[in-house]
Parts: sequence; C-alpha cells; structure tokens
Amino acid sequence: MTVLRAALFGGRRSVPFAFYRSGTSRGLFVLEQDVPPKGAERDAMMTKLMGSGHSQQLEGFGGGCGPTSKAVIVGRHSDRDTVTYSFLQCSVKEKLVDHSHGDCGNMIAAVAPFALERGLVDMPSEESVMKKHVRIHSLSTGSVYGSDILLKCSEGGKAVCYDGDIGIPGVPSLGAPIIMTTFGVAGSQTGKLLPTNSATDRFDLGSGLGKVAATVVDFGRALIMLDAGEVLPKFGYNCFPEATKERIEADTALNMALDRVRQDASLRIGMGDCSGKDAPKVALLAPHAAGADLACIYFVNPERCEMHPSIAMTASQAIGAGCLLEGSVARSVLGRVPIPHSLDDNATFTFTIAHPQGFMHVTIGTAIPDQEPHWCTLFPKGVPTTGKYTTTVHPIAEGRAFL
Repeated sequence: MTVLRAALFGGRRSVPFAFYRSGTSRGLFVLEQDVPPKGAERDAMMTKLMGSGHSQQLEGFGGGCGPTSKAVIVGRHSDRDTVTYSFLQCSVKEKLVDHSHGDCGNMIAAVAPFALERGLVDMPSEESVMKKHVRIHSLSTGSVYGSDILLKCSEGGKAVCYDGDIGIPGVPSLGAPIIMTTFGVAGSQTGKLLPTNSATDRFDLGSGLGKVAATVVDFGRALIMLDAGEVLPKFGYNCFPEATKERIEADTALNMALDRVRQDASLRIGMGDCSGKDAPKVALLAPHAAGADLACIYFVNPERCEMHPSIAMTASQAIGAGCLLEGSVARSVLGRVPIPHSLDDNATFTFTIAHPQGFMHVTIGTAIPDQEPHWCTLFPKGVPTTGKYTTTVHPIAEGRAFL
C-alpha cells in the first residue's frame, strides 16, 4: 500500500541563503539570481526573511537591532574575479528597507567568502597560491572594494580559511584576517567629499542650547562629526567616560538634539528629509590618550535613540578622512598634525579610533591634486582617495529560508 505524504513545511517556497557574522554585524547573504529585481517585491521578500515588522524580528533572521538586521545580495560579473553587491538595511519594527544607508563596511567583508562558496569567482589555479583577491562593485553606491582573503587546503581542493588568530573588539571569536580596501568612496552618498564645501559648519541643537561646530565628510558614508566636549556638557555629562551606551540611549534630550542637527545637515547636503532613515549618520568625537588617536560614540540613529555598540567600518574611514581635513572637528580633536604611515610612504595615514568595545584601526591613502589649490589648503597632507581595514567573518548557517 502506498502512503501519500503531504508537502513538507506546507509546500512553502524557499530561497537558498548563507548566514554570516561579518565584522561586528550579522546578516543574510543571497544570490542575485534567487531574488526579484531591485524594487518593492525584492524589498518585501528581504524584510520577510529578516522578520521586519516586529521588535524582536521573531519570525526571521534579524536580531532586533540595526547591526543584526542586514542583508546582502551578491551577483555575477563578467570578470570572474569580480562580483556585484547590494546592501539592504532592513528596518526592525517596520516592514521596509532603508535605501538611504549606503554600503555597510562590516557586511561587505563576507561578500568574497560567500562568492567563493557559491562559485561566483574562481579559486587560484596555481597550487602554491593560498590567497584570493576579489573585486566588489557596489550597486548601491558605485564604489569599488578589494577583498583579500586567505585560503586553505581542503579535501578535493582549496577552501576559504575562516579560522585564525585575529581578534575584533566586540566579536567573541578569533578568525582569519580579511583585508578590505576601498576605492571611489569619496562622495559615495552625496557626490562630494565635503558636502557643505566647508571644513566646519555650525548647527543649532535646539531648546535654547545654542549652536555647535560640526564637520560633514562623505568618505565611505556621509558622517556628521561633533566634538563631544562641546556637546555632552550641555546635557549634564561631566566627562566622556560617563557617556555609556545605557545612559546615551536613555537620554532622549541628547538624542533629540543630535537628530535635529542630523535633520538640518541632511537638508544642507542634499540628502533630503532623513526622518525614518538611518543616513546621514552622527558621531561624537573626543581626545583619547591610551592607545588611540581619538575616541568615538557612533549612532545607528539618534531618532530612535540607538547608539552603535562599536563603530561602523564606513564611519571609521570618514573619521580618518576628517582627521586629514584642516580646520575640521576631527582634526581639532586629534590635536596634532597627522603623521604618515612610514618615512618611505608619506601618502598613507593610519588612525586608531577608540570605541565602547575596543579599538578600530583604519588606514587612509591620499593623493595630491594637480590643479586644485583649494584642496591642497583643505588637505595639506593629500586628499583622501582610499581606505583600508582588517576584519574577520564567521559563517553561521546555510540552507533554504522559507518565504
């Protein structure tokens, strides 16, 4: 007698996926061929997969906060050493994708490993080569990234090496280094490295608190940098260490004031009304003596009173570029002339940024413009052109996700 079996899981449609911890973020990776074209249908699919529309994202892969509510779509490129990449910042409480976000420097780190796992790029044919360089074209911003990853010998050939001894503050495990290099990230969200055409502008905090200095740099992302020493005392903070994540996120007056600055800056730099959107971003900078060049409090979005637990890779690049800008808030907080990476290389600068979980190291490459003396005045050490940082990734799961 034949027993008829009902369709498994109610016959639900599904899509292949991989789930990665990438840098200090976490999210879903899918192939471009497995999802609809860019538009409302694709957004609806991705927010459903992430569980958006519920504060805990209970029926999806999201973790209930910005850094763990992310998705990446990776596609083929005509060059077998290159892939395309689209980043989606999925809202937690609403069923929508925030397309203002731009790229995610954390999530992009797992793009090359995922592409190799899915066969979008080829392993090196030379037996002795145990590294792979993958170029990544962002369809979100037009920026180009280089990813250098380690390989290992495996049964039947080579495989991505995930295990290593590199620690990333805020991440519980060690991993193999992934070196990311960014190209063409100046003006990635606004079209201009200095969206206001000025090293420093002044913005009103509202509620009679007066105006404060701010620098807006778009290098990897549009970032509004303020001096914590000028802002925090207006809200009862006696010193920078008092600004813990718990206190900051409970301080509605501070967040409201920072969002007022963000809203004003967004209009000035051509990003429009940023209500309900995460970009542009805001960071408070402070001097730091022990092992870092400066300290940072970085916000996912002050409109939601949400502070980042560490710092975004894109934001660290914008801060590094800001340190090279004469007259900027970042340069003032740094308190010194930036020092080149080495005596043999006076066009590369490395900055160490302290954040609540530890330290972030970012390297900025510069170039001297040929016929733009104004830029030489603003950037006497050279105009920022490239960024570089090292991070790790960790594959968590792969399989099929129900739709």
